[in-house]
Amino acid sequence: MKNNLFYLLLLTVCLSLSGCSLAQKNSPRAKDEDTYKIAVAAPQFGPYKALGFSIVNGSQLAVDLKNQSGGINGKKIKLITVDDGGLAGEGTWRARSLVDEMVLGVIGHLNSDISIPASEIYSKAMIPEISPGSTSTFFTERKPVKGYVFRTIGRDDQQGELSARFALSRNFKKIAVLYNNRDYGESLASEFVRQINSAKETKVVFYEMYKVGTDNFLQEINSLKTKLPDLVFFVGEYGDAAKFLRQLRNTGLNSAFLGSEGVFDQEFINSAKGHSERALVISLPAVKDKKFLEDYKNKFGRELGSYSANSFDATNILISAIEKVKEKNPDKIAKAVRETKNFPGLTGNISFDEKGDLIDPKFSIYVVKNGMFVTVP
Repeated sequence: MKNNLFYLLLLTVCLSLSGCSLAQKNSPRAKDEDTYKIAVAAPQFGPYKALGFSIVNGSQLAVDLKNQSGGINGKKIKLITVDDGGLAGEGTWRARSLVDEMVLGVIGHLNSDISIPASEIYSKAMIPEISPGSTSTFFTERKPVKGYVFRTIGRDDQQGELSARFALSRNFKKIAVLYNNRDYGESLASEFVRQINSAKETKVVFYEMYKVGTDNFLQEINSLKTKLPDLVFFVGEYGDAAKFLRQLRNTGLNSAFLGSEGVFDQEFINSAKGHSERALVISLPAVKDKKFLEDYKNKFGRELGSYSANSFDATNILISAIEKVKEKNPDKIAKAVRETKNFPGLTGNISFDEKGDLIDPKFSIYVVKNGMFVTVP
């Protein structure tokens, strides 16, 4: 009887231990051990929806292609997709959640006024953030986050200088500037105006802010009609730009239109309809990799958005850094990202300076012809 009781107890313990072992193996924590977790954070609704999805889609495609080829060191990459809503408060809350998730790096955010506070949260956890869309100069200028913030897009001062040079080269004499009420709008508009003011024969005759999501631009347009500018430089996003341009053309004002890189999306052309013809827009250089363009369209059923290509590049830079480190240590991964030199990206060879900015950033000017963006020679 005692022997039977002993064997019964032994069997119970063994079953219990094997059950625990199986439960641990199937637990979320155990599954995380079999993957490398990274995140992409961008808005997926509201006025920034298309821009946000261009970041998400570019990152997703990079992860999918890497996983199809075997992942990292035989393990799959798990991409956590976060919707920050395009709101600073939502973005910082989401940043804390990603720290809790123990991600190895973050691709995002879109908006500079989200990336800036979010990067303070990531850097304290020694997690690298690579933004494909945050252009504020302040993003990479802060010492506390140095070594943990990077971007695969040029800065506002660089875009502002390019835009101003283009406007001056086309001999526009009277220029109007309309910019949105986010950090992005004020930063880029001020850089553009600073460059324009250095030219003696060209004047800024109109300089006003509008609120994101504005439906009626007639007050601003009535003021423009009294100024008769040769060019309107619009700093904002595709949805607001399309509404403004429709209303501008409906009043008969034919000033040239130049939109910042946030305007570069097929939705701008679709929403503005025929009014977008001959509109000028800034964006990244055109992607020439036909396979990437085909893969992207096949997967998502649409053309590239503003940040699809450099989000793809940012994700691959992070993946490459993880491969080099060969361990799940975000601090070491951040160091590997810092050391990125001549990375062969879709947007060109990518190298970061000591701040995390691109050493050789590039922008191009596009014109809308027959419902398509075409590079201006």
